[in-house]
Amino acid sequence: MKLEFGTGSRFGRLNFKYAKNIVDYAIKLGIKRFDTGYTYGNFKSQPLLGRCLKKEILDFREGLCLSTKCAAISEEYIEYSINQSIESLNCKFIDNFHLWGPTLYQLENKNILKKLKHLKQKGLINKISVNTHDINIIKKISKGYFDEIEGIMVDYNLLQQDRKKYLSRIKKNNLSVFAGTVLCQGLLIESIFKTYLRTFSPFYLGRILLQKEKRRFIDPAKILRKYIQTNYKDSFKKIPLSFILNEDCVDYIPMGMLSFSSLDKNIEITKNPIETKITNKVSKWAKKNCQIKL
Repeated sequence: MKLEFGTGSRFGRLNFKYAKNIVDYAIKLGIKRFDTGYTYGNFKSQPLLGRCLKKEILDFREGLCLSTKCAAISEEYIEYSINQSIESLNCKFIDNFHLWGPTLYQLENKNILKKLKHLKQKGLINKISVNTHDINIIKKISKGYFDEIEGIMVDYNLLQQDRKKYLSRIKKNNLSVFAGTVLCQGLLIESIFKTYLRTFSPFYLGRILLQKEKRRFIDPAKILRKYIQTNYKDSFKKIPLSFILNEDCVDYIPMGMLSFSSLDKNIEITKNPIETKITNKVSKWAKKNCQIKL
């Protein structure tokens, strides 16, 4: 299954009982991959996920895939965060470590990648990946320039299709591709105000409105929502995720799913995505009318 259970900042604010129930439900539905981050939720999300998965990690660790990430601050910081992640997740190793937001300089001087390679040799991480929204870094990785890198997590969705040609090259170099922000913080299926009325989350509203990086999605997403709602009235909410599911270059899709209904809906879409003919048509229209400008 391509879906990964994402545990962002909002997950860290859940009480343990609810968090445990939602994680158990995800496992029941067949999700065995979990994505988190060292600093997520003010350092609360990752330990909470570890508590929720404690029994599963003890009973069938090899059946789970645990991913975490931290910023590329220094070699010492990265080693420390990985050790802290292993401790808070109650496991002996991390399956996928995503180096979050490195600069080209940090990758090209090799010190950080050497450290990660060393930690892999010690058995603390299985795969080294990079989480980036920088098109220049995506281009560089697509050329196979970094031998240590085995995967990449990028912001790929209907509004950011310029990544596609690089992802195809990345797959040819046998790297795993993780597609983040596939719903653009949910903006591809409903407006920020509808989401707020549904969730009553001031954190969500503030994050979208106050952060320039996320605010730029609002208008292009509104254009696309209007198009798919007009032309695909009965299935418009399924199209953004189906578009990514239908992409052969994408291996995994980390998504935040903090309600039982969202898990049900996304699993149903995963099993029965909208046909490729439709997602291709929407993709072509979106390319012409509402792409995010770099």
